[in-house]
Amino acid sequence: MTELERMEQTVTYCARYFEFEDAVSVNKENIEYLKTYIHDNEYVVKNFDMPSKTKRALLVSFGCGLAVALLVFMISFPAWLVPLIVFLILGGALSALFISLNKFKLTEAEKNQVEVNEGINEQIEVLTARESQLIRQKDDYYKGLEEKGLCAIPLEYMANAAQIRDYLKNGEAETIEDAVGVFEQQLLMQEMSSIMTEKAPAPVVDNKERFGDPLEIIKKNKKAKKKGLFGK
Repeated sequence: MTELERMEQTVTYCARYFEFEDAVSVNKENIEYLKTYIHDNEYVVKNFDMPSKTKRALLVSFGCGLAVALLVFMISFPAWLVPLIVFLILGGALSALFISLNKFKLTEAEKNQVEVNEGINEQIEVLTARESQLIRQKDDYYKGLEEKGLCAIPLEYMANAAQIRDYLKNGEAETIEDAVGVFEQQLLMQEMSSIMTEKAPAPVVDNKERFGDPLEIIKKNKKAKKKGLFGK
């Protein structure tokens, strides 16, 4: 087998190795993405903003009470006691109703967040188990390459196997060892030049588009549990 043939073989094996590597990286990103959906009760209460909703409820309630009271006043003029009683009773009743409704909504939001947290943690457990499996498969694969002597370059250069192969193809190196040396020289030059240039900002990634909406998974699991409970 020629040096180039050995290198072609190495490129193929390295590509397979990095399929495992990429799968592990994506799996970790997915776990971190899911964690952004987990919130404690304090976050729910703060996000619900009960004080603002209470102020709004009072304004709406007593605004309605005032409107009705003015209508009653116009009918019963010049009497003012009845309109005042209507204003206080109607405003107070509506305020109590709206505030109670907001408290109910807050309680439901807290319950919903608990369900979301549980559902997200279940998904994270599945992905964590998968990560361990992928890492084990990746390590076993590389171990097999080492035992059979199928990888002709060091592990740290596996990601650059295709570039190292090109040095052999282009005649810049006669052996794989020489090609690795050329690559190391190029790497050193790149490191020196990078000092003189600024790093470009990382592109913004839409993780929901990449990994899907985990809340939809929770809804589906919830429906499946209900369906199993009622046998329909």
